[in-house]
Amino acid sequence: MQNLKIKVESDVENSDSSSGSNCWDNSDTSRMFYELDSVHEELIASNKYILHIDATCDSEPNIATALTDGWCQIYKLINNGMLSIAKLVGHKEKIIGCRFSKQDPNLIYTGSTRFITLWDIRTPEMSVINFIDTTVENDNFKTFNCFDVSPNERLLTAGTELFGGDAFLLFWDIRKRQLLGGYWESHTDDITQVQFHSENKDSLLSGSTDGLINVYDLSQPNEEDALIDSLNTQSSVDHLLWFKENGKDNISCITHTFDLQLWNLEKAAPYEHFTRSDIASLLKEKNEKHTYLAKVHGGINYLLLLAGSNSKEGKCLRSLHFQAGKPQPAYSFKNNRQLVRSSWFNHNVSNSISSNINWYHLEFQNIIHYGFCVCTNMQLSCLYAKRGNCLLYPKEVLGL
Repeated sequence: MQNLKIKVESDVENSDSSSGSNCWDNSDTSRMFYELDSVHEELIASNKYILHIDATCDSEPNIATALTDGWCQIYKLINNGMLSIAKLVGHKEKIIGCRFSKQDPNLIYTGSTRFITLWDIRTPEMSVINFIDTTVENDNFKTFNCFDVSPNERLLTAGTELFGGDAFLLFWDIRKRQLLGGYWESHTDDITQVQFHSENKDSLLSGSTDGLINVYDLSQPNEEDALIDSLNTQSSVDHLLWFKENGKDNISCITHTFDLQLWNLEKAAPYEHFTRSDIASLLKEKNEKHTYLAKVHGGINYLLLLAGSNSKEGKCLRSLHFQAGKPQPAYSFKNNRQLVRSSWFNHNVSNSISSNINWYHLEFQNIIHYGFCVCTNMQLSCLYAKRGNCLLYPKEVLGL
């Protein structure tokens, strides 16, 4: 994205908060949310939904959108919008996720319920390799729910539904292109999330509908020794994330009942637990039954929760910023009209993404740049704002 040098002449108090949807309580308290306005929207598909998005950490990133028809469309974000550069067609089943390589922006992993595929977007007509479960034959297959890649890209893991009474974590050696083995004794129900630590190649989280968050040390020789902690959410795990707090590794968990739990590895219970009702109150939502939690994005001493309202009055989106486990109002995403299904947050450059796709650009006065992209149903849009003054840049100024 182009660099902007714009004189700030307005203040956040001058923004028109009444222009948003009426699903929020627009009292004076709601002015604590910095209002962000979309400045670019892109229709990705007219008759399909976007299920997942991911992007590379570049100033002009590649953006992947995984659709309900099993296709994965790749775009490049450039100064005047989004350019379609590749279409990956290889999955007949539901896509469960997409992950760009951290080492090569031209490589991307996509996963379906049957196999995980590595692609080179420069040659999209043919996949590089398919990672499959070679322990089964014919139609007797394990159904994949989720996957992740280790930070050094040596190991690929997938979590499965129950198969023969067991839920499996399967591991592949990416370089040797072969299945190494699996774990199947740590969960008693479908595995819904797997998450490698961003720096430690041997640290892995798994979450399940059995309510457990399991923490593994993959350097150990077997599953029994590798399972170093098991945290009971008393619910069903939907989304997991590693994040740093005061130099220590912590875990955030969104449950299928729309609770947010924050854990460290020193306690047997979450150090913070926010119910759906708590989140609705913090977001100034009129009716907690309409509140949903979309995703959590984190960094060092920083956690951002995306949450919205899905009611007949409108599909709104706001965010909360957590420091030391304490929530503060963050952003209100103006003019959001659809349910957010996925999002991507870039801490390294001034960009971010979500699915409809709406693109929101957050530029902070302390020179730390963040990027954020949220995914609704079929479309993508972009927004620029400056915290403190919350100056809303129109499309014409941005050259979009």
